[in-house]
Amino acid sequence: MSEQKIGARRWLKNRRSERIELHVPVGIYRRAEEGPPFYENTQTLIVSAHGALIPLKALVATKQKFVLQNTNSGEQQECRVVSINNELSGPCKVAVEFTQPSPRFWRVAYPPSDWTTSS
Repeated sequence: MSEQKIGARRWLKNRRSERIELHVPVGIYRRAEEGPPFYENTQTLIVSAHGALIPLKALVATKQKFVLQNTNSGEQQECRVVSINNELSGPCKVAVEFTQPSPRFWRVAYPPSDWTTSS
């Protein structure tokens, strides 16, 4: 087996929950106690029971805390920025993780088997 396949398998094994491509409209904002006001409407690119990958135009920093609101349901969940991928053109791709796992946040009818509340 090639080293690349072993690395990919290890990467998948280390995931806490399966990721799925899903475009959900969300709003992301910063609470007053976390810094200057900030609000942006966007949509997810990828979701999991532990967070999402979203495009953002605003400049953010890793470990920064925000509230993510699922526009369809109105539900809100606190999250923090875990990584930022600056694109050459267009918005950055920002990975956010929930401070508490929330597999039902995305309202996926048939979620992956590893999306349990004990994730």
